Amino acid sequence: MSCARIITFQSFYSTVMNNVRDIHIYLPPSYDRDTQTRYPVLYVHDGQNVFHSGFNGQSWRLDHVCNRLISEGRMEEIIIVAIGNAGLLRNEEYAHGGPFAERLPYPCRGEAYERFLIRELKPFVDRSFRTKRESRDTGLMGSSRGGLVTYHLGFNRPDVFGKVAMLSPYFYQYHESSLSHEPIFNQYEEKGPLKLWIDTGGMEGMTVLADHVREMAARLLRLGYRYGEELAFGYFPEAVHNEEAWADRVHGPLLFLFGHLGEPEGVELTGSRVAGMEGKPTYVHPLLRYAGGLTIVDGEAELVMDPEDSAHIDEHGLIVPRSIGDCCVRYEKGRLGSALHPLTVLPHLREKANVAIRVRVPTDTPEDARIHAGIPLVKKGVGIYEAEAELPLNAGFSFHITEESGLMEADHEGKVSVQRHFVVNGDLKLQYEVIQWTRGQAF
Repeated sequence: MSCARIITFQSFYSTVMNNVRDIHIYLPPSYDRDTQTRYPVLYVHDGQNVFHSGFNGQSWRLDHVCNRLISEGRMEEIIIVAIGNAGLLRNEEYAHGGPFAERLPYPCRGEAYERFLIRELKPFVDRSFRTKRESRDTGLMGSSRGGLVTYHLGFNRPDVFGKVAMLSPYFYQYHESSLSHEPIFNQYEEKGPLKLWIDTGGMEGMTVLADHVREMAARLLRLGYRYGEELAFGYFPEAVHNEEAWADRVHGPLLFLFGHLGEPEGVELTGSRVAGMEGKPTYVHPLLRYAGGLTIVDGEAELVMDPEDSAHIDEHGLIVPRSIGDCCVRYEKGRLGSALHPLTVLPHLREKANVAIRVRVPTDTPEDARIHAGIPLVKKGVGIYEAEAELPLNAGFSFHITEESGLMEADHEGKVSVQRHFVVNGDLKLQYEVIQWTRGQAF
């Protein structure tokens, strides 16, 4: 019985980038047996975390996911090229230039990284392994800033990369000091020959806002990409922003791009339960639920308001209220059943809400500690740290309370298992107490 294996090319030198990085290549189970067969290729950014545990001890476990899906007959065998990032230069390499470039605190070297992939790495892979070389057989995948560079690479060179997967893409630069965002993506006016996966979690804090990713999905639809055939938008209300979360759902883009999703098992409706006649837009997400926790927005959903004249819902799930009061959204999908989502319409819905956070820390906390609890806090007294901020309505936060030098909140047994959560569904006053610290990863 043949087994998949991973080959590592250490310190792979790039003339274009003038630096080195490790390249990890996954060869599928039949590669050594079927010596005449050629395979599609998926290139994945942040290669340190793709098969192995990265700096935070987490991994996508992409080799295990592929082995399982291949053994189940749900996806074709592929070669995966995991491209190590350049460490402290990651932000630069994953950012393409644009009208925003001069305002960023780092230079944009995405165009150079693009040339490295296309002129150096891909030719090396094609020479060294039995690959299918056409764009329809070549995929690109990344998360966070890796999702941003995947977006630009796909739209700049669809002749090379015909399949594109963006997980929790970082389309907006987050400025922590001002708790603000600015777009760092280029807009494309023409539909390219691409098959696209894009997704987001609902608990990614200020790093990636679900609203931003949903707006990009709507842009792609306006370019003409068809839901289900050329575009899939995955939404995971409880998902956070880390490798474990991406590992839990990476089977989705793998199946959409290189296999088949199968049949949905049920339906869900999720979104804000408050809308406004004016102010912040409100969306609902009609989700098709598949095996393994996969939830994909149904682009052909039939949504009905009750009462019927209380609001209108457009094709993107945007609620356009017509009257103030309580109503309900109903989602019906034949044999899959139905789902209900209660909604209250107000005269005006704010864009943001006020969130006040207060944290009490242990007596052994360093005097100059810099505490973070979803957002940065300021020392207000002995053992007391606070912050008050206007945060985007409906943003979800899931975090450990940490200290910048690497201290992390621990439970009574000294384990880093205390996970805090909140959703900005209105003005909030939150109070936490750290029992003790343990040494974790520094920021």
